[in-house]
Amino acid sequence: MIDLSKPVQIAEGLWWVGSESTHRNLQCNPYLYIHEGWGILFDPGSKLDGRIVLEKTMSLIDIDHLQAIVLSHQDPDLASAVPYFEEAGFKGEVCCHERTSLILQYYGFHSPFYLVNYHSFSYTLKSGAAIGFLFTPYLHFPGAIMSYLPQVQALMTGDVFGSITADWHLYAGESYLDGMKAFHEVYMPSHEILSSAMESLQSYPLRLICPQHGSIINKNLEMYIDTLKTLSCGLFLEPKELALPSEGGIRALLDQVVVRLITIHGTKEVAQRFRNAPFTISVKNQCIAKSTLGEEQLWDTFFTFLEEHDGMEFLSSISSLVERLVKEYDLAMPKAFASLLFRTQKTAKESQAQLQELEQKVKQLEESKYRDPITGLYNQTFHEAFLSQQLKEHKHFVSVVLSIDNLNRINLDFGISEGDKTMRLLSELLLAQVEADVQVCRLSGGVFALVCSNLAKEQAIKRASNIMMRIAEENRFIIPITVSMGLFSSDELPASLQDDVEQSVLTVSQTTLFRLKLAQKQGGGVLVSTSSSHTSSRSAITVLLVDKAGFDRELLKQSLEQERYRVLTADDGLQAKEMIASGAPDIIIAELLIAKLSALTLRKELMNTAATARIPFILMSINKNEQSVKRAYTLGIKHFLRRPVPLYEVVGLVNLLSEKGV
Repeated sequence: MIDLSKPVQIAEGLWWVGSESTHRNLQCNPYLYIHEGWGILFDPGSKLDGRIVLEKTMSLIDIDHLQAIVLSHQDPDLASAVPYFEEAGFKGEVCCHERTSLILQYYGFHSPFYLVNYHSFSYTLKSGAAIGFLFTPYLHFPGAIMSYLPQVQALMTGDVFGSITADWHLYAGESYLDGMKAFHEVYMPSHEILSSAMESLQSYPLRLICPQHGSIINKNLEMYIDTLKTLSCGLFLEPKELALPSEGGIRALLDQVVVRLITIHGTKEVAQRFRNAPFTISVKNQCIAKSTLGEEQLWDTFFTFLEEHDGMEFLSSISSLVERLVKEYDLAMPKAFASLLFRTQKTAKESQAQLQELEQKVKQLEESKYRDPITGLYNQTFHEAFLSQQLKEHKHFVSVVLSIDNLNRINLDFGISEGDKTMRLLSELLLAQVEADVQVCRLSGGVFALVCSNLAKEQAIKRASNIMMRIAEENRFIIPITVSMGLFSSDELPASLQDDVEQSVLTVSQTTLFRLKLAQKQGGGVLVSTSSSHTSSRSAITVLLVDKAGFDRELLKQSLEQERYRVLTADDGLQAKEMIASGAPDIIIAELLIAKLSALTLRKELMNTAATARIPFILMSINKNEQSVKRAYTLGIKHFLRRPVPLYEVVGLVNLLSEKGV
C-alpha cells in the first residue's frame, strides 16, 4: 500500500510530491527531481494543494537547493502555487516557453524566467544533470512543453496523457484509458496536433510517462501513445460515418456511455443516479443489463432521465462522446442536450463556420512549422526541403550562408530583445536587396541563408559582396554590424552525388557552413567562396575529443594537432555537452562508454537542435557489436570504429571529413 501522505519515490531521484486529494475527479501531480543535492520541481500545482506540495518538497530538499521550477503551460491548476515557494525562500528560476511567460507574469511571480526556447530547449542542474524540453504547441496552450529526464527516462507531460476519473490511483490501471480519452476529446484542439506530438515521442526511450493530471503510466507505454496518436478530438472534427453495431445496436452505444460515466464519476455515484431508471444499469459489468424499451425510445429516455434527475453534471461529462456517436452513426441528438447551457450541438451553418476556422488554424499551424517566429522568414527545415527540391529537379543554384559577426555583443550589451530586433531588421534588408525568386531563410542564431537560382557563381559573388557592403552602411541598427559569408555553387558537387539528394544537401550545407567559418576566422566581414583541402585551412577546424584522460587520448590529441587541427578534450559526457553549448565544434570523436552521459545519449541530445545535429560524430569503442552499431545508426552516426584504432585511421577520417567541408 502506497502512503500518499508522504512523498513517493517513482524512480531514482524522482519523487511524486502531490496531494492525495482529488478535486471534482481531476487529480494534480507535481514531480520533484533531485540529483546530487540539487532539485528541479515540475508543475507544482494550485492554491488548493500548494502548501502540501511545498511541505513535501522541503522534506526532501532545502529550499536553497531547489534550483528551478518548470511550468509546462500557464493554467492555474499547475502554476498558481509558485508564490508559496517564493514566500518560503525560493530563489531559483521559472523554466517555461516564452509564450507561456507572457501569461504567467499575471500571477505576480518575482522569480526570473528561464525561457527554454532561448536555451536550446534544455536545462542543466549544478550537479550536471541535464533536462530536455519538447515543444508541444497547442496541447493545449501555444507555449506548452514537456520535460524529459534522460537519466531515468521519464517524461513529464503536463496535460497530455491526463485523465478524468473518480477512481484515482497513483499508477494507471486497466480503467485509465477511457478516462484519458474523455479528457483529451474535450481539452485537445485537434487530432493532427495531438498525433504529431505522439510521433515525436517515438524516438525517446521511455520508462515513465508522468502527466500533471491523472496517473503515472509505467506499463504498456506504447499502447497509450498509440491511443492518443489515433484519437479523434476537438469539437468540430467530422468523424467518418459507421453502421450501428450488428450486436446490441443502440444499447451497445449506450454501454460506451455507461463505461464513460463510471470512469469519470465512479460506480457508487452511477448506481445511485440510475436507481429508479426505467432500465437496469449493471455497474459491475458496466452496461445496460435490462430494458423493456425499444431502441429509439431507449436512446432518448436514457439522457432525458439524467436531465430530470439532477444529472446536468453527468450530461456535461459525456457530451463530447455523445456528440461523436451522433455524428458517427447518424443519430438524432438526444433532446436532453438542448437544455445544456453550453450546448455542444451547433446549427449546421455554425458548425461549418467553426470547421472552416479550425481548418484555417491548422493550415496556419502547418505553415508555422516552416516559419521562424522572430523574423517571419522561412526556417532551416524549409531551407533543406528547398535545396532537396532544387537538386531533385537538377536545377543550378548558389547557396550563401551569412552570420552577424557581432550579434553576441549586441545581446550582451543591449539585451536579447535588441538582438532579435537586429535580426528582424537584417531580414527586411535582405528581402529588399534580393530578387523575388531568391529564397531567404534564418537557420539559427544570427545565421541566415540565401539560395539564388539562375546565377553563375561569379555573379553571385558580386551580388553577395554588394549586400555585405549595404549591410555595413545601414544606420538603423543599434550599432553598426558586419556579416561573414560562405558561398557554394551546385556546380561544385561531385558527379558521384548526382543521384543522392540527401547526401548532396548535406554536402551543400556542410561546405557552405565551413566556408562561413573560414570567413569568421579571418576576423569577420569577409566572403569565402572556396574550400582549401590543405593543412593551412585545418586550423579553422575544431575537434572535440571526448574520452577519459590517459595515454590513448593524449596520443590522438597530439596526432590531430600535428595535422594543424584545434583539439579540445572532455573527460565525460556532461563536460562535453557544456563545451558544445558554449561553442559548437566542427567534429566530435567520442568513446561509447564515457562517464556521466553516454556518447549515444550525448548524440541524441545534440539531435534536438539543428545546429548541433549536423556535427559529424565519430564513435569509438572496444564494445562494438551488432546492438551498439544499430543504436548508433538510428542516431545518424555513420562512423563507428572498433578500439584499438590505428591512429592513421582516425586522423585520415578527420582529414576526409574536413576536406568535404564540415
